[in-house]
Amino acid sequence: MRKKDLFFYIVILFLVVMFLWQWLSKGNLVRQLDEMHKDVMDLHLLSGIGPLRSAHDHADVKVYINGQAMDFSQRKYQLTARFIHFEDGIGDVIHVHATGLTVGHLFKSLGMDFSNNCIAVEGQSNCNEEDKKLKFYVNGQKSNEFDSRVIKDLDKYLISYGNENDAEIQKQLDSITNLAPKYSLQK
Repeated sequence: MRKKDLFFYIVILFLVVMFLWQWLSKGNLVRQLDEMHKDVMDLHLLSGIGPLRSAHDHADVKVYINGQAMDFSQRKYQLTARFIHFEDGIGDVIHVHATGLTVGHLFKSLGMDFSNNCIAVEGQSNCNEEDKKLKFYVNGQKSNEFDSRVIKDLDKYLISYGNENDAEIQKQLDSITNLAPKYSLQK
């Protein structure tokens, strides 16, 4: 290597080191990280969702579409999001790891949609019609909260779409597991 080339590389290296030193010494990196943290906190504040690990709640859930129970124990439904998910191959217990998460958030995390008149599952929309209705129960009581229901520890949810009579709804309510307390004790 020629002295001229060596000198050129040394000057370039020196300039890069000086640039990095200036950038870091002025706190740009720290300021940028602080701004990102503030942005995340603002998003949490505006959305009503707390930071990851601000909760550790569990609720039992059962979803029926036209009398058929959905199987959330399938791999494709497990651990789809860090904040809210199903896990351990169990599709009957919602695991919540942040405050303010709703039943609607659960469905969005699964790539589905849930509202007061429709449930969209696997690309199939099931919306209220004359003979088929979407129903939502919280702890055995009919509710109008649907997707806005904030998930609470040990709650039991039934989502049912179809034309079930009262006896069939009661069977669906009775099918909801009682596994959430087991997971809540593991806090």
